[in-house]
Amino acid sequence: MINERDVVRMKVPYPSISDGMAVASHMYICHKHLGTDYEYIKCQTLKPYMLINNPMVHYHDEQPDISRNPFTRPTRIDCDKLFLTATVHYDDRLKTSNRPDVCEDLFWSVQVKLLKDGYSKININEIELKNLNRLIY
Repeated sequence: MINERDVVRMKVPYPSISDGMAVASHMYICHKHLGTDYEYIKCQTLKPYMLINNPMVHYHDEQPDISRNPFTRPTRIDCDKLFLTATVHYDDRLKTSNRPDVCEDLFWSVQVKLLKDGYSKININEIELKNLNRLIY
């Protein structure tokens, strides 16, 4: 079962199934899990252009540190939006293998940034999500 703080790898059809987020897997932190309702926070490798022209207003940059996170590269956590699903199930094999979650300190730092000015909630097309990820059903 995927729970709060767990980190999963998946392809997300946002803003469409042909977008870059759907083509390659990204890491997502489970923000909330209640029944079949899930909320995820997107993580992506920090790229040089993000240091100058950042499309995110609220974010948390995190260095790789196995005692804190499963990231293998410097990572930007997007605190502007949450991705929501309501009817799909996530296989435990989606969890990152070197560490399945983020530490409580990192999780709460992200929570604070999410709540700073609010965030967008984005409902994911669950049919497309299942088509992109065999471990989501």
